Amino acid sequence: MPELLSWTGGSPVIRAEAPTTVGQPALGLRRGRAWAVAFVRPTHTHGDNLMLHAGDDSDEVLSPAAAALLEELVAAPPFAAWVGTARAKGVTGVSLPRTLEHLGGLLGVEGGRWEWMWTTEPPAGDAADVLELSPGSRDELVAFLDEHNPRTDGRPFARLEQRWVGIRDGRGALLGTGCCEIEHSGAPVLAGITVTPAARGRGLGRAITAELTRGAIAAHGWSTLGMYSHNDIARGLYLDLGYRMAARWTSGRMT
Repeated sequence: MPELLSWTGGSPVIRAEAPTTVGQPALGLRRGRAWAVAFVRPTHTHGDNLMLHAGDDSDEVLSPAAAALLEELVAAPPFAAWVGTARAKGVTGVSLPRTLEHLGGLLGVEGGRWEWMWTTEPPAGDAADVLELSPGSRDELVAFLDEHNPRTDGRPFARLEQRWVGIRDGRGALLGTGCCEIEHSGAPVLAGITVTPAARGRGLGRAITAELTRGAIAAHGWSTLGMYSHNDIARGLYLDLGYRMAARWTSGRMT
């Protein structure tokens, strides 16, 4: 991963998503400032996935030159053999830039569209109402997420180094929660940010996200998150807290 990170000009997406150990070498093309890469991304909840990404040294936005280079990479003869090796190792999923969903017919079943953000600036705010939650809250959290956010990747206390926080009402009932955990790359990622419908619009999601973001930056120097693309309210909240949009993905199962 350090070599891939250097080769892509320090791309934050590569820093967050590429594993620290090499299970399969990455493929890449570079022309001028534009680059395109394919690598295997291990996840906590969706198994191992192929990730196709492209960028420009001066801007993480997918430029026309970077997009064209990624199409060229997928069409190159080594790519098919590389994908075959990944399949043989049990890789079945793929994530690729949304504007290039057509690449090689890789997506057989679309799983969803999502966006990836990051920040190094701790947001201001009062965390007085945000409480640290212990592993003893696991069953309560699982039930809360099952009811209010069943699609989340948040898995309460399923792994080491998870930090779960929440906000309760005056009777102790959980109103909102969220988690920060560590990716296979070592990057901190926020997950499971959920507020009960009756308590939305009161700034609870903002307070939880801000507290988790401050903690991630204090411990790791930055914070990352992924969100489903249909959630316009969450996108506005994250951008307002200082997160920067770096990639828009389509994920699914390979053909």
